[in-house]
Amino acid sequence: MILKFSLLAVLGIVTSEITNDLEFYLLEAIKNNVTLTVGDDNLTESACDPFTPVKPDFNRLGQRIIESKCHEYAWETKRVEDEAEWANKCRMYVISQIQRGTIPEVFAIINWSVIFGGRPAKPAEFPHMAAIGWKAKNINKSKWIFKCGGSLISEQFVLSAAHCTMLPVRRHLDIINPMPEMVRLGVENIADDMFNIYGDPVDVKIKRITVHPKYRSPKKYNDIALFELENKVQFAHNVLPACLWTKPSTRGLGKKGTLTGWGKTEEGKTSTTLNVAVVDILRVKQCGKFLAMSHNRNWRGFAKHQFCAGKLAGKVDTCQGDSGGPLQVRVRTDQNVSMNMIVGVTSFGISCAREKKPGVYTKVSSFSDWIESIVWGGLKSE
Repeated sequence: MILKFSLLAVLGIVTSEITNDLEFYLLEAIKNNVTLTVGDDNLTESACDPFTPVKPDFNRLGQRIIESKCHEYAWETKRVEDEAEWANKCRMYVISQIQRGTIPEVFAIINWSVIFGGRPAKPAEFPHMAAIGWKAKNINKSKWIFKCGGSLISEQFVLSAAHCTMLPVRRHLDIINPMPEMVRLGVENIADDMFNIYGDPVDVKIKRITVHPKYRSPKKYNDIALFELENKVQFAHNVLPACLWTKPSTRGLGKKGTLTGWGKTEEGKTSTTLNVAVVDILRVKQCGKFLAMSHNRNWRGFAKHQFCAGKLAGKVDTCQGDSGGPLQVRVRTDQNVSMNMIVGVTSFGISCAREKKPGVYTKVSSFSDWIESIVWGGLKSE
């Protein structure tokens, strides 16, 4: 049933209920007879039928938990994309009806934060990226200081580097405690006062940190850790977990990987904006020769759980502040969904972006059993 009202009466009712700037702008545009492109004129009220996809069972015979979870997260990614498309069609239908001076019956039950204030249909490019924060000494500038990165790999766990779990306060004079206390998700710009297209950041306190039992600081081996969050996060366009690569070799992924982080730039300043760089995944034997002169008592060469990546010409690399962040490759799953596949965790480098000095990364596949036991300990592989 569609009831007829005058357009101004409709707008008077709606604008008194809506506070979002974008929603107000759209309604003002209609009131002032500004032409809005609403797309398909053949949309009906069914465009606003409830969006209720049924989640399938992803447990598969002979498949390990990490792989099953990757299929599940691919489904979640597709669900988020489909929900955005549904919201956009419903929004277009409502606008088209208001332009005609009518109120759709569905108007009274629509979640306006979804219809008018919705985020863009596509998720963020790297929605798994996490910034790990320490409490700042000078809270006049910012309450939190972010010194490491990480990757969201489930509703409640972030994967990062072990050396990011405890920083020496005598060297990091801008923080109060050596251990991080929170994780920031959902934004590309991690500064407190910066505008982000996806809205406010999702800040979650850290409940527990689990360092790999074989990690011994300051040595550079087994440099991997899991951060358990105090609360489960809700998946959205800008907050989605990444998949984890489980095979020993990366040959099936190609020869290039993508680095993401908020570390220092070539100007020597820490970036508040997420930076992206494509690097070559190099042969360990080749890297071993280039880094032989960098051996010391804390790192005597590559272990089986390490690999290297970078640009031998220099100029592209991770740097201070990028530690714990991912080296990832974009892959297409069986569901035909493009997913970020985490191959490595940023561990250390010899200075930043120097010629023939590639970075060293912890190989995620070497720790699949350990990760599964902690993140999905209550589940069993079929």
